[in-house]
Amino acid sequence: MKTSNIINFKIIFSFAISIFLLANCTKDPNPEPIPETDPVITTNGVFICNEGNFMYGNASVSYYDIETKSEENQIFFNANEVPLGDVCQSMEIIDGKAFIVMNNSGKIQVADTASFKYISTITGLNSPRYITKAASDKYYITDLYSSFITIVEPDAFLKKGEINVGRSTEMMVKVDNYIYTTSWSFSNKVYKIDTRTDTVTDSLEVTMQPNSITADKHGNIWVLSDGGYAGSPAGQQRAALCRINSSAFEVDYTYTLPTDESSPTRLVADGKGEVLYFINGAWGATVNMGGICKVSGLDSGSPKVELIIPEEGRLFYGLGVDPSTSEVYVSDALDFTQKGVVYRYSAEGALVHQFQADIIPGFFCFK
Repeated sequence: MKTSNIINFKIIFSFAISIFLLANCTKDPNPEPIPETDPVITTNGVFICNEGNFMYGNASVSYYDIETKSEENQIFFNANEVPLGDVCQSMEIIDGKAFIVMNNSGKIQVADTASFKYISTITGLNSPRYITKAASDKYYITDLYSSFITIVEPDAFLKKGEINVGRSTEMMVKVDNYIYTTSWSFSNKVYKIDTRTDTVTDSLEVTMQPNSITADKHGNIWVLSDGGYAGSPAGQQRAALCRINSSAFEVDYTYTLPTDESSPTRLVADGKGEVLYFINGAWGATVNMGGICKVSGLDSGSPKVELIIPEEGRLFYGLGVDPSTSEVYVSDALDFTQKGVVYRYSAEGALVHQFQADIIPGFFCFK
């Protein structure tokens, strides 16, 4: 059984989820497209999605310059003089443009990656979570409160279709002509989608509540599941990390977390697809191997899982790995109300730098 702190948190979280639909009609303004100006972001760096407080409309994006170790907060507002929206969930750079997923605003803001000037808005979404490029002529957008994945036409930024998955969808990864996506909310499925036909071709059961997914250099799919929680409608299982052979579409390896208290999140791969990292936490409770875990030997029968950055009283919330250097970025959300802290580590877990981002830094996008 998980601790009462975890149960109480997740009950509160579930209640927040239940009112999400009612709050999802929150309106916020979009800026007008602005003529191009001289670029202000010319170096290698990382964009940080700060969720902001739910229903406060104070989400933001920060930018950290890797070379100078300097940061700037509120770059969307500074560039456009209009707030970004409510709950900045994630961001992807696709075809040279920044796609900023605004979960509770039900839209995706599109901006220039050099100036961060506003370009357009993708609307008609319910509760968007992640966006990815499915093919040259279409993007896919997952959704927490819809049983459909939205298909978007890249040039006009308009919805061009839907894929009926039957359940909510979360993170995605592409291998060959297929998109693999997790269904996290009270579910245990990974879905396989053919990007040539925009249809679900198969599904596979994993441990309860798969929250993140990635691929290694061999094309194998890795899925991290938090296991749910005691008393949830779907029940609880021990959290686990599993490897899916993409050719056979079957689980061929499972690592089970050491305790029931473990509630891992944010599975990411390094740029070469040789090493994985994830956060092992328990939402405020102390947990065995709590902190940033590293997974190596991905092609072996028994990959090595080790703790490299102990949590030590911090609340690790977001995780990203620089695809060029394999440096690890992890955020501490503190108390979810004040500005969070971002720690930059070497691939082995040595602290390089730390800095302050904005409220609830939760997602990293590398430029």
